[in-house]
Amino acid sequence: MIKKAMIIMAAAVILPALLILSALIPKEAIRQHSLESAQYLSDREPFGYVIEGLEGSCIDKYADAILLNIAYHFSAEYPFRSVMLSAYYFTPDHEETENYLIAVENDLGVNRQYLRYWHGSITWVRPLLLFLNLQGIYVLNAVLLILLLAFFCIICARLKEYPLVIAFVVAFVMTRAYFVPLSLEYTWTFLLMLILSILAILLYRKKMEDHYTVFFAVAGMITSFVDFLTTETITLLVPLLVILWLGRKDNSSDAFFKRKDVRMSLFSSIAWVLGYVCMWGMKWLMCSVVMQENAMPYVGEHVSERLGGDMGVSLASFLTGAVTRNIACLFPLGYGALGVMGFTIIVLSAVYIGFVYRRDGFDRGGVILLALVGLVPYVRYLVLHNHSYIHYFFTFRAQFATVAAVVLIIAALVSENR
Repeated sequence: MIKKAMIIMAAAVILPALLILSALIPKEAIRQHSLESAQYLSDREPFGYVIEGLEGSCIDKYADAILLNIAYHFSAEYPFRSVMLSAYYFTPDHEETENYLIAVENDLGVNRQYLRYWHGSITWVRPLLLFLNLQGIYVLNAVLLILLLAFFCIICARLKEYPLVIAFVVAFVMTRAYFVPLSLEYTWTFLLMLILSILAILLYRKKMEDHYTVFFAVAGMITSFVDFLTTETITLLVPLLVILWLGRKDNSSDAFFKRKDVRMSLFSSIAWVLGYVCMWGMKWLMCSVVMQENAMPYVGEHVSERLGGDMGVSLASFLTGAVTRNIACLFPLGYGALGVMGFTIIVLSAVYIGFVYRRDGFDRGGVILLALVGLVPYVRYLVLHNHSYIHYFFTFRAQFATVAAVVLIIAALVSENR
């Protein structure tokens, strides 16, 4: 217990320390690549489409401009304070993509803070700006994403866990994750999810079940540290699915899962939530110390905005839209009648295979557990319905866990020789 507590405390110290260290990089050292990045962003729409009219291909340059604006204004003279306040240059007369360029070209100071997030990805982005501009970082992130996915699939194939390979590939395609590297905002949870899924296999193979809670607690902390509230749940749900699937072999032939899996899922989820919330709360507490005033009223205003809001529609339409707008971004939906037909065929095929070819003696409780994990993203959409309704064009990728769960459910129902 003491060792686990020390690991969590170490993570709570190391993560902010790395971010503060990144602030020690002189602004002048990253100015050229920041200028190139700002020029690139200023030539693009804050919310543009890779494929015109396809919602799932909408790329958020708005958030990237803010992130890079904050990164540019980290101060080597006041590293702790600048990291905590996460301030940047803003004017309502221009888009954020233009504000970033104006700030870099004229070396302007900050006039707006963005303290409610850690912006921990700057730990990675700011050193990279020494060598690469934003386009280069996009390419590097794309390479990392492909390599991690390939590495995961190779490991699973060597273990003959082909359902996991299929689950990840299908989920990758259906959530249009191939667009993820085109926005910094979208990238961090996907990279983290793949790393955690690989580590989950390692933990399982090393029979380190007693480390699952600390593993997921630290995963929640890192997610809170780097994410912009995009697809945060995949760093919990996807590695959890991996562990549940691998663990089926330890159970008797009469049961797909046992009660220990329910207990493990519950405790791991609680650990992840606690790590996520406490890490976020630590930022607000540290900001209050720096500002010498309570930061919670400012933070609370934005939290309540994500939970609710007035969109000019009834609450029922609001909640329903928060779910349907996210589902509508899945592949192949978005391609008109042909896309709807393709999606319908995929769903009906999954139902047909699972029903017609189901094996005798499968554990219904285990299948229900997989289904519950897959349904969590929709709970998230309903709870944060304002955020999910407005930002559906990227929150829809939280359904990576849903699609993966469906594939694994089919594999659980169908005999191995099928």
